[in-house]
Amino acid sequence: MPEALETLQQISTASDSTMLNPLYKDTDGPSLAFLTDLLAQPFCRAWYLHREHHPLAAVWYQCHSDCAEIIDLRVREDERRAGVATRLLRASFDALDGVDKVTLEVRAGNTAARALYERMGFQNVGHRADYYATSQGREDALLMSVLLRETR
Repeated sequence: MPEALETLQQISTASDSTMLNPLYKDTDGPSLAFLTDLLAQPFCRAWYLHREHHPLAAVWYQCHSDCAEIIDLRVREDERRAGVATRLLRASFDALDGVDKVTLEVRAGNTAARALYERMGFQNVGHRADYYATSQGREDALLMSVLLRETR
């Protein structure tokens, strides 16, 4: 039996985001409600990757001029380290019309995410000391960016 196809779907309305609940249950970072509220703003762009109507991953951007900042990237726990985030980012980069550069911030200690972004061509461009609160105190945020013409 052939493997089911993955499909990229734009998130445009609150009803589009309701199927993403499993990605946001019991996790850190922005809540799905917060992200869904951003959809009312003209600068918010978001997509999710699904297989047979089951969400695999979602990415949310804040776009301004020719730059997009990744606000949140989530991958279903049982799909991590299987290339899902890479496929979602590549597909969403192609869908980001008029955007030349993508930026993000990531926890310095999130080595899996940092490795993903580096494989995607992101480079470190700065840091924010003690940016994130942790159970052990504070953690730095690394600022990263990529020029999309280098990924296409």
